[in-house]
Parts: sequence; structure tokens; C-alpha cells
Amino acid sequence: MNNFNNIKRFLGLAAVVASLLVVVTILVRMDHGVVPKLPVRKLPLQVDISLQKFHYTETKQGVKRWDLAAEKAEYNKTKDLTSLTGVKLVVAGGAKFGDLVVTADRAEYHNDTRDVALTGNVIGVSSKGVRFSASNVRYLASRYLMVSEDRVRFSDGGNELEGVGMEFQTQTRRFKLKKDVSAVFRQQEAR
Repeated sequence: MNNFNNIKRFLGLAAVVASLLVVVTILVRMDHGVVPKLPVRKLPLQVDISLQKFHYTETKQGVKRWDLAAEKAEYNKTKDLTSLTGVKLVVAGGAKFGDLVVTADRAEYHNDTRDVALTGNVIGVSSKGVRFSASNVRYLASRYLMVSEDRVRFSDGGNELEGVGMEFQTQTRRFKLKKDVSAVFRQQEAR
């Protein structure tokens, strides 16, 4: 009976020692950085949310007004501002004028006003053939208006206009160049 109790004590002691060895091994590995690190990239301090393949659609009374898409979007909650790269803005123009597609390298979307400030290789092309280009263009969503203070180049068919400063009404396709305007008109051949 005494031998049986000694064997039980020995096995109990062996179990406790084995458990301690497992715990010590885990702690030593964690201390030496063996624990796998999470592959999550740290965001800059001014970025609260970062998204790939951003897409936002604005509708009014069930009718699509415009689509805003980007390769990457970073939202700053403090400024209520979304910085975009690889931007495509599609403004719906209805059956008469067609859609206007504007692309740019970068943009800032102001969440409170829904305005979009496009920068870098801004190019607008309508489905009816109107085309413009500038280095910076701002889309004022409440007025359906694109404005720029930079040099802007327009083309429609064979005609070309160039000037500094622009106002382009996206719903009527009326535009105004503010100063230093030059124009080239080419006679269109009848089809």
C-alpha cells in the first residue's frame, strides 16, 4: 500500500513538472518573438479608415446623380475628409447630354458638402463628345458645377478652346472660360 501511494505521488509530481515546463516554454518563445505577428499595416495618424476599391453613389429621389470610384480611399474623421487616389467621377446628364466621366490622379471628397476637389491630370469626357482637361478641378455637388482657376482646354468635334479659369455646368453642358481665351474653329464636313 505504501508503494502504491509513492507511485501516485511520483506521477502527480511528474504531471506538475511537465505542466510547468510547457508554461515556461510558451513564455520563453513569446519573450523571444516567436509568436507570429499580425500582418496588419499601421495607418498614418491622420487616417482613421483605409479602403481599397472605393465606390460611392449619390442619388436624389431614386435617381442617380453621380458615381465616385477610386483605387484607394483614406478617411480622416477629424477633418471629415476622404483622400482618394486613382479617381473616376461619373456625373449623370440624362438622355439629352449623356454622362460626363472625369478622371484624375487624386481627389479629396468633402463628406459634409459632398464636393470633390480633383487634382493631377484631370480629364473630362462626355458621351456626346465634349472633352476638357486641367490640372485642378473642383466639383460643387449642390450646384452641379465644375470650376477651375487653372488653364483649361476644351474640345468638341474639331473645335478647340483654351483659357484660364472655368465654370462648367454639368446638367446643361454650358461652360465659361474666364480669361486669356483662344479658340480654333474648324469647319465640320457634312456626313
